[in-house]
Amino acid sequence: MEKHANQRKLRVCVATCNRADYSKLAPIMFGIKAEPEHFELSVVVIGSHLIDDYGNTYRMIEQDDFDIQARLHTIVRGEDEAAMVESVGLALVKLPDVLNRLKPDIIVVHGDRFDALALATTAALMNIRILHIEGGEVSGTIDDSIRHSITKLAHYHVCCTRSAEQHLIAMCEDHDRILLAGCPSYDKLLNVKNKDYMSVIKMWLGDDVKPGDYIVALQHPVTTDIKHSVKMFEFTLDALISFNKRTLVLFPNIDAGSKEMVRVMRKKGVEHHPNFRAVKHVPFEQFIQLVAHAGCMIGNSSCGVREAGAFGTPVINLGTRQTGRETGENVLHVRDADTENKIIHALQLQFGKRYPCSKIYGDGNSVPRIVKFLKSIGLSEPLQKKFCFPPVKESISQDIDHILETLSALAVDLGGTNLRIAIVSMKGEIIKKYAQPNPKTYEDRIELILKMCVEAASEAVTLNCRILGVGISTGGRVNPHEGVVLHSTKLIQEWSSVDLRTPLSDTLHLFFQCG
Repeated sequence: MEKHANQRKLRVCVATCNRADYSKLAPIMFGIKAEPEHFELSVVVIGSHLIDDYGNTYRMIEQDDFDIQARLHTIVRGEDEAAMVESVGLALVKLPDVLNRLKPDIIVVHGDRFDALALATTAALMNIRILHIEGGEVSGTIDDSIRHSITKLAHYHVCCTRSAEQHLIAMCEDHDRILLAGCPSYDKLLNVKNKDYMSVIKMWLGDDVKPGDYIVALQHPVTTDIKHSVKMFEFTLDALISFNKRTLVLFPNIDAGSKEMVRVMRKKGVEHHPNFRAVKHVPFEQFIQLVAHAGCMIGNSSCGVREAGAFGTPVINLGTRQTGRETGENVLHVRDADTENKIIHALQLQFGKRYPCSKIYGDGNSVPRIVKFLKSIGLSEPLQKKFCFPPVKESISQDIDHILETLSALAVDLGGTNLRIAIVSMKGEIIKKYAQPNPKTYEDRIELILKMCVEAASEAVTLNCRILGVGISTGGRVNPHEGVVLHSTKLIQEWSSVDLRTPLSDTLHLFFQCG
């Protein structure tokens, strides 16, 4: 795709919704910013980044020295299903003005959040190219529907695993517009494990905590079954209290059901329990150090099945939220986490183990691949995306040139001995003909004419012929305007004052002429 080098700088807008997607987008943003001769970067911040209850995480974008061109408050508070829908609607109302002002050539959208769906929908309807990060993955919840919807709207795709790439191809996406790059967050996390992690552990968990002797807990609601999610979270907290290990608990994301989960945390006294540290946000570099050196990670965050595998950290994945994802052997699934004892048993099995490091989701070199991919995008290419559908049985052509070549009619020759019918082209060529003995009685003769005409018309479809009319030739005198045989020769008995137009018109819905 290098042949599509652009004559001017590519205007790239990166839109981020929350702390999780920023961890994947930030490495790409740094890569784009490092090449000002090729790119103009603009940053749009929406969603929970701008909410105090979720840590005002837009500040970490500013701390990374990125200029934020637009901050849009798009979250309708309520944390239920209706609030999510209203938040999407609010984003759809606010985003067009921003994108009209920034006029990006391409917008970079990550993942499977409802905010990201609003971004992709707006960009698609405004004829802005979309680059989707992490398409093709399967997690097992409503996130799949949102992720695949964004895939259908997106023009270009960056995926993390070979399986995700195959899923995109199976979804009829153009293989030339798919980049298998790995996860951008791996570019950072594979280089931070051995930094000064002890100071990070002490900062978040206390001076007396040793590496490998604490738990990181991060659990989000499953929006298709909120009641069960809240109950499962209650079992998780009870199990962690009983397990009696120092635990860092992060607040859930803003999805429907999060408010009920926070109520459970406060009901259990988590924020004041001596073994727990409850926080709204941890900067990504520090968070992955905490994950890398934890005795176990528990919950249903994608970080547990993706990033944690790079360190061999034992993980307990609760419920169905991530069960469709590819994982290393470090992940123990507890799909039906319906009792405290079951979760405690999983903690006993996993806590303190170490597993082989996995690079399923990346090798630490995804950003150079993505930047090169962005450079290859040709702005002169048609904006309308094309789908690569698998071959199907060719349908009958409705192209005007083809129709003109295959215009045809049914010719009926009513003789004394045989009844002949032919499909005849407008050039006078007989495409196919049929013949049967001519019955002696009027009723049988009419019945046979109708039967043979219906069969010929049906076969004409398979021959790519369009029947426009019927012509009948019969011995004797006819009224061609009325479609009536006035009287016939002696060879054709009972064939006088016969109306042929009406039964044939009613049966074939075609005009015909007698001669």
